[in-house]
Formats: sequence, C-alpha cells, structure tokens
Amino acid sequence: PLLGSGKSAVTFDKVPLTDAVRYAAEDADITLRLWQLFKPQLHRAQVTKVYETLERPLVPVLAGMERSGIKVDRDTLSRMSNAFSQKMAALEDEIYELAGRKFNVGSPKQLGEILFGDMGLDGGKRGKTGAYATGADVLEDLATEHDLPRRVLDWRQLSKLKSTYTDALQDHINKDTGRVHTSYVITGASTGRLASTDPNLQNIPIRSEEGRRIREAFVAEPGKVLVALDYSQIELRILAHMANIPALKQAFLDGLDIHAMTASEMFGVPLDEMTADVRRQAKAINFGVIYGISGFGLARNLRIPRAEAQGFIDRYFERFPGIRDYMDNTKAFAKEHGYVQTLFGRKIHTPEIGAKGPRAGFAQRAAINAPIQGTAADVIRRAMIRMPAAIHQLPATMLLQVHDELLFEVEKGAEDDLIAAARDVMENAADPVVKLDVKLAVDAGVGTNWAEAH
Repeated sequence: PLLGSGKSAVTFDKVPLTDAVRYAAEDADITLRLWQLFKPQLHRAQVTKVYETLERPLVPVLAGMERSGIKVDRDTLSRMSNAFSQKMAALEDEIYELAGRKFNVGSPKQLGEILFGDMGLDGGKRGKTGAYATGADVLEDLATEHDLPRRVLDWRQLSKLKSTYTDALQDHINKDTGRVHTSYVITGASTGRLASTDPNLQNIPIRSEEGRRIREAFVAEPGKVLVALDYSQIELRILAHMANIPALKQAFLDGLDIHAMTASEMFGVPLDEMTADVRRQAKAINFGVIYGISGFGLARNLRIPRAEAQGFIDRYFERFPGIRDYMDNTKAFAKEHGYVQTLFGRKIHTPEIGAKGPRAGFAQRAAINAPIQGTAADVIRRAMIRMPAAIHQLPATMLLQVHDELLFEVEKGAEDDLIAAARDVMENAADPVVKLDVKLAVDAGVGTNWAEAH
C-alpha cells in the first residue's frame, strides 16, 4: 500500500512525489468515470433534484453556523451540575425508602433484584447473564403502576443530563472563542433531519424543567440577544394537509388550540370547560398518532392502563377517519415500492416493511411517520438555504438548528427586524414547490439566553 502498514506506515506528505501524483491522478480519473456512470442513473431515479435544491446549497450554510458557534457560560453549567447532584441524592433517599433498603441506583442488576426479586413485580425477564432487564421500556411499563420505577426514571434523566451536558459541555467550550461549535451531519437521518454531534445540541430535553435550565447556559454576547424562531406544530399541519383532514385543517385556519379542539372532538368536552389534564391527553394522542403509536406506547406516555389508552386511540380514529386512510395508503405504497416520499420528492427507503414479528410494527410506524417528518425537515432546510440572503443586511447570525427551531444572535435593537425577516422566510419556505392547505406558523422569542428566547 502507498502509505505502508504497521510501524512503517507514513502520512501522505511523506510519500514520494512521483507515487503521490500517480495515485492522486488515478483517484480523480476514477471519480470522474464513476460520475459519468452514475449521473444519468441518478437523473432517472429522480434524486438529483433533492440533491441540488436541498442538499448541496445547505453545505455552506451549515459551515457558517459551525464556525459561528454559540457562547456557553461555564459557571452556569458548574452550578447546574451541583444542583443536579443534590437532586439526585434526594431522589436516591426516596428510592431507598420505597425499596426498603439501600442499593446502587445506577446498577441495572441491583435494580432488577429490587423490582422483581424483593418487590415481586410482574414483567421480570432475565437476560443471558441472569440479570433482570431494567431498560427504559421496562421501567416505563412499571411506572404506570408503581412509584419506585418512576423515581428511578427521574434519577436516570438527571444523571444523563449531568454527564452528557452540564459536565461534558464544559469540555466542549473552545478556549479561543469561548463558544461551543457543534458539527452538523447532513446525511444523519434518512428522513432528511439534520444530526448534531460533538456535542449533540439537538436532544436537550425541552419538556423537562431541568432540560430547559441547561439552555440557560447558552448565552448571547454582551450587547446582543438570542432570538429563537420555531415552527408551531408543523408536523400536525403537514398531517392535516397530507391526510386531507377537514376538521384539523379548519382548526388551524381558525387559529384554534389544536389539542383542546382534539380533546373536545374526542371526549365531547366543550372548549370552555376544558381541563389541563384532558388537553394533555389529547396532545399526547395528537403527537403519538403521527408516530403510529400503539395503545401500549400511549399507556407508557400517559402512565395509564393499556386498555384505557387503546380506547383513546380507537376513538381518535373514529373522529378522524382520514388519518387511518393515510396510514393504510402509506403502508401499502411502502410495501409496493420499497420507499415513501416527502412532498418535495425525497425518497425514504423502507427495507424492513415486509418484516415479520415486532420489526414489522416498527417498520410500519417508521413508514407512516417518514413522509410527515421528512417534509418538515425539507421545509426547514429550504428556510435555512434562503436565510443568509434574507438577513445579510442585519447585524444577525444564524447559530443553531434544532429540528423545528432556528436560533439567531442579533444586536440589541435589531431583534424585531430579524424576527420579521426570518419569520417571512420560514412561513413561506414550502412555496412555490408545494402549496400547503394549512399555513405554516412560526413562534418567536427573545432573551439573553436560549431558555428565555425559546
């Protein structure tokens, strides 16, 4: 081999020039020949349009965001790490009391012995090592009936936040810029969603109080503010369009609270008598249905008995039959063609769609969700590609993308101009390729840190 191997291996700059020239020329020649072979095939497969309109133009935009990074306050992270440690200790005391003895909460083996040995709970399954399985799915099931697994899930979440974010993020602060520079993976998901790595800034849990607090550590430079703009319920809007559901379309057109409307339709509760709990259940079903959730999955999410959760889902399909039709049609298309498509022509392959057993359910849920999530991902890509031209005259920089949200840093006083320009780009990002029946809506927030802005 050109570089040698083992202890005698060298780097490319040490290769004799004549050998390096021959290698580099052959590399370029073969690449050109492959391009000449594959380009017509790509055209026939109708994938070049997605590449040329959604993939290639995004590269310089992402490069700019990676270079910009975002300022992170080390002291805030350090204080949070200490607070999480104290909260974990308090949870451990509650767990010991519920268990009747002390044990290592972080040990799956010891936890399994407590739950299925000492307490005799149902659902215990031993693995090859003889230890009981205590993964999140097992604990979520048990949490619908018992307090101890609930507390352990809370403890695990704090432990993950501490190790993954409040501790690890401090090591990711660039010593020269004082900022964290994530890397975006443009091919990270088949649906077109971007992935963020080293560090991953896209999976900070926003729905928990602790997750929101982590965002407080992401701050604006002096004299600037952060502005967050995120699509409001974009996947439900796309579902209303793709599944052609008149009740959902009308609710969005009328500007109704979509979760309250769903609850009213399903449970027969007038909007002015809606309780927070009923709305929460409807919200879980709205979003669950997008992901093809089962009664089993919804029971976990709401921590209610499975029969009750299945009853909710059955009632949902009765009220919105168009959703069932969309699901059946999408599964049939995937089985026939081996892929599903977004509204912008992105193909998402479904090789497992003919699988048997548990894999079949997973593959079908993925096929149902992919056109919706993929279309949402394509929409925000189109917005990001158009954004630099729209804001180039403003003292503003686009810093982060977190799925349906874009985060900007802007000089104080210019935030309203930025919001107007960015919102216009985001709300019209589907045009002119796709004319959605439901208008896209974007929420905006401003703050000195990311938590305030979101």
